[in-house]
Amino acid sequence: MGVNVSSSRPLIGITPVPRDVTTGYGVDRADTAVKGMTSGVERAGGIPLVLPIGDPGIAAELVSAVDGIVFSGGQDLDLPGATGSDRWIDAGRDLHEFALWRVARERGLPILGVCRGLQLANVMTGGTLIEMVEGHDAAESHATSRHEVTIDESSMLAAILGAERVEVNTIHHQAIDQLGDGLKATAWGEDGVIEAAEFEAGPWFVGVQWHPELMAGTRAGDGLFEALVAQCAGPDGD
Repeated sequence: MGVNVSSSRPLIGITPVPRDVTTGYGVDRADTAVKGMTSGVERAGGIPLVLPIGDPGIAAELVSAVDGIVFSGGQDLDLPGATGSDRWIDAGRDLHEFALWRVARERGLPILGVCRGLQLANVMTGGTLIEMVEGHDAAESHATSRHEVTIDESSMLAAILGAERVEVNTIHHQAIDQLGDGLKATAWGEDGVIEAAEFEAGPWFVGVQWHPELMAGTRAGDGLFEALVAQCAGPDGD
């Protein structure tokens, strides 16, 4: 368990989205986490802790402070050979999260991958991504422009959600192409795009292509945070 002296509730690290924000003294760069992400962890019984982007050499210390990690959505992964003019990338974030991933997996921490977080897991295990998937970025209409995904009935995801079909949001344009070593697809959209994956063996990992932090009050939203926190709490719930 991570360093948690003030509470028995699990500490859940959240990887932030670096972006420019407007402050009282002008525009500055900030490592951000949307309210839906932090409140989702809190509702599930965890304590959210944003892991600021910095020197990848401190990844071990950051991981040692938490019981589990949410690898959040946001920037595109900077793929070799990618040429799209609309790419949104941050090289510092990539290096930071690559280091966090390696240490977290070595130490067996439970991990929830959200959108980019699923894609990162795939790349880190030797998989590849589709650079552009058309029709999967609902942007501001994500709350109403949802689509159905079909879930492998034998997967952890099906057990978490208690269903084999759910409606989810869609806010992405990269997606899994070839699966990485040890990963298995567990959900698919009607167009065949992989919408979720987990490892066949090893530390707990569930990755989804949708954004649960924007689906409060649903099993495909809150249910994922609850599953992560339960894994971090351990079999006795503490």
